[in-house]
Amino acid sequence: MLLSPRHLPRIAAIVGLMTRYGLRDVARQNGLLGLVPDDAAEAPDDAADATAKAAALRTRLAELGPAYVKLGQVLSTRPDLLPPEYIAELTRLQDDVEPIPFAAVEEVIEAELGGRLGKLFGAFDPELLGSASLGQVHAAELRDGRPVVVKVQRPAIRARLVEDVEFFRELAGFLAEHTAAGSRVDVVGVVQELERSLADELDYRMEARNAARFRRNMAEFPRILVPRVIEAYSTERVLTTERVRGVKVDAISPLTRLEHDFEPVVDELTRAYLRQITIDGHFHADPHPGNVFVLLPGAENPPTPAEARAAAEAEGEAESPYRAPEEGAPARGALARLEVEAVAEAPRAPHEPGVRVALIDFGMTARLSVTMRERIVSLLLDMADDRGDLVAETLIELGQVRPGFDRDLFVNDVSALVARNHDLSVGEVQTGQVLYAVIDAAFERGLRLPPELTLLAKALFNLDGVTRALDPTYSPVETIREFGSRIAAERTRRELHPGRLFRLATEGSNLLGVLPHRLDVISQRLAANDFETRVHVSQLSLLTGALQKVANRIFSGVVLAGLVIASAMLFPHQRALGTVGFVLAAAIGLWMVLTILLSDRRGE
Repeated sequence: MLLSPRHLPRIAAIVGLMTRYGLRDVARQNGLLGLVPDDAAEAPDDAADATAKAAALRTRLAELGPAYVKLGQVLSTRPDLLPPEYIAELTRLQDDVEPIPFAAVEEVIEAELGGRLGKLFGAFDPELLGSASLGQVHAAELRDGRPVVVKVQRPAIRARLVEDVEFFRELAGFLAEHTAAGSRVDVVGVVQELERSLADELDYRMEARNAARFRRNMAEFPRILVPRVIEAYSTERVLTTERVRGVKVDAISPLTRLEHDFEPVVDELTRAYLRQITIDGHFHADPHPGNVFVLLPGAENPPTPAEARAAAEAEGEAESPYRAPEEGAPARGALARLEVEAVAEAPRAPHEPGVRVALIDFGMTARLSVTMRERIVSLLLDMADDRGDLVAETLIELGQVRPGFDRDLFVNDVSALVARNHDLSVGEVQTGQVLYAVIDAAFERGLRLPPELTLLAKALFNLDGVTRALDPTYSPVETIREFGSRIAAERTRRELHPGRLFRLATEGSNLLGVLPHRLDVISQRLAANDFETRVHVSQLSLLTGALQKVANRIFSGVVLAGLVIASAMLFPHQRALGTVGFVLAAAIGLWMVLTILLSDRRGE
C-alpha cells in the first residue's frame, strides 16, 4: 500500500510532533523516522523532562482539532504504544477551542428542533457554559421553568473530520504493511476504534440513550445523579439535559471537607462503577474530573430517581412525576420509559442524603461481554487479595500470546506489581494505575490484550483521581471484596434459577437419550476395524511448505558444493573443464541467492 502524496506533509508533521515532544525513540523503534526526510525528523527538543513533554504534547493535540483530540484519547488506552507518562497525560486530554457564534448556535437549534428559539425555550443564555471541538453548551430554561443545558454541535464539523479520518485510515494501512509498529500492534484497529468513537460522539442520540440507561442502571444509588435527558429537545445534533449546579471535584475547598462527610458518596460512586463493569457490562469510560460534579446540600438541583420516587409516592402518582412540557402529560418515548423504570427500581431516598455527585457526558462508553465481565471480577478480586499469579493467569486467558512471550517472567512481573500495590497505605492504593502497569507489562512481554481492558484501566485510573479528590483516605479494596462476594452470590442464584435448571435437565435428557445409540455405533466400528480420527493442525500446510523450501535449499546447496569440489579436482588436469565448472557453480550460486532474497522479501 502506498501513501497519497497529499498526505506526506501531514506524516512529516506527526513524526515532527513525536520528535519534538520526547518520542523520538518511540518513532525510531517503530520504523517511523524513515517515512520522512531527515530534516523533518530532526525537530528541536524544547521540554525538560518526560512529564513536561507529555503535557506539551497533550496541549498541542488539543490545538490541532477534534480528530487529533480523539486520537490522543484513543492512544491513552494503548500502553503498548506510548510510555506511562504520556498515557497519564493523554488520559486527561480535553479540548478548548474558540466558541461558535451565537447566530450559528441559534440556526442549528431551530433547524433540529423545528421551531423558533424564543418559542422553544422560556429563556436561553447566549453566553456559553463550555466549548469543545465538537460542540458547545449553553444554559437555558424550558417553557415550564426547568433549568437545562443545551449542547449544540458545531456546524459542518462532520465534513471537517472526514479528511482527518481518511488520512488516519490510510496511514494505518501503510504502517501495518511497512513498519515495525504495524507488525507489533493492530494500528488499523486503533484507527477503527477512533472512527467508532467519533461516530458515537457525533450522534447525540447515542449519548442520550447512554445517559438514560446509566440513570436507570444506577438508580439504586441515591447519592448519584445522572441528569435526565429532555427527549423532546434532543436530536442528532442537539442534546438537552437537566442542569446541575455543583462544584468540580478538583475545586473542593478545605473548609468544605471539614463541613461534610465525603466517605459515603465516594463508596457509593465506587460501587456504582463496579456495578457498571461487573453486572451491566456497560460502563462510563471517561469519568475525569471535568465530568463529575459535587452537589452540596442546600443547592438547587434536579432529583435523583430515588428522590423522584419519594415525590411520586408523596403525591400518589404511579409514574415519574416529570411531564413533557409541550403536552402536559407523561412522555411516551423510549427515554421516558427508561425514566419510569429508573424511578420504579430506585430505593427510597435517605432523609439526609448529604453530599451527592453528578455524572455528565456519556459520549464515551464501553461494553463488556459476559465472559469478559467474569474474568474482570476475578481480576479485581485477585488484585485486592494480593494474588498476582492468578492476575497474570487471567490476563493470559484474556489475551493473545505473541511469538517470544515469556510466561514465567510475565507472572513474576505481575506478582511484583500487585504485591507492591498491596503493601501501600490506605490512601495510596490506586487500582487503575496498577492495572495500567500490569497491562504495560503484558505488552512488554509479548501478550496482546483486548482494547476493552485498556478502556477499563482508563476508567479506573480516572475514577482513582476522582475518589482521591473527594476523600484522600479512601481505599477501594474492601469495597471490591464486598462487591465480589455479591457478584458470586448473584451468579450462584442465576445458576440455580428454575429456568436454567429446566434447560440443563432437558439437555441432559436429550444426551442420555442418544448416548446408547452413539456408544453402539462406536463399538461396532471398533469391532469392524473401521474407526478413525481426524486431527486438524492450524497452519500445518504453511509449516510443510516451509519445510519443503528448506529441503530444496539444502539439496541445491549440496549439489552446488559437489559441483565446486568436482571443478576444483578437475582444474589441475582439465583446466578448461574445471573453469567451466567454476563459472557454472558461480552462476547457480548467484541465482540461488537472488531467488532466496526475493522470495523472503515477498514473504513467500
